[in-house]
Amino acid sequence: MRLWPLLAGLALGLVALLPARLALPAPPLAASAVRGSLWQAELADAQAGGLALGTISLGVQPLALLQGRLQWQMAGGVSGSFWRSVTAQGADGLTGRITGAALPGLPIRSLDLAGLALALDGTGSCRSAAGQVTAILATAIAGQATLMGSPRCDGAALLLPLASADGRLRLDLTVQPGRWQARTSISGASPAEMLALTAAGFRPDGAALGRTETGPW
Repeated sequence: MRLWPLLAGLALGLVALLPARLALPAPPLAASAVRGSLWQAELADAQAGGLALGTISLGVQPLALLQGRLQWQMAGGVSGSFWRSVTAQGADGLTGRITGAALPGLPIRSLDLAGLALALDGTGSCRSAAGQVTAILATAIAGQATLMGSPRCDGAALLLPLASADGRLRLDLTVQPGRWQARTSISGASPAEMLALTAAGFRPDGAALGRTETGPW
């Protein structure tokens, strides 16, 4: 008699009964309150990497257990999946809109995600990144209100380079274990915009205005 079907069934049964809070893929996923089990859970005030997702539901994907990882399918304002294993964690196929998002140095109204996929190792170092991010500004700067870019790994760091269609407005966000850095560059700003940007901490950087911010992650 083969034992592996019995053992697999037993493992699925035990995982289904565990409280969801014991094995959430956090980081990057966290919440102020978690209800349910690993099989089906609801997260209140969910966040992923500091971005607010609101209330979402998560359903465990049993077949992922055969690959040695816990994986949840997410439904809500953003769809996709979060996962974690013994040595890594990440997300796949994140698609949807995050409103009220904050990126350092720019007044972001929303972030649109399209097929966003991230994988981090146990230390938080970047393993892989793909997809597309579109940032919509609450107020146009230098005539631009939309920035787009695709994340990628830059060594151990996760790099998200966002730029306007004409390249005059750029935000390079770098996230690595323990800290983040945001470098914003704006060229072609009007005199009134330059005054406001200077008051906000931007400084001359060649023909552009620039600002660099850092913080803990």
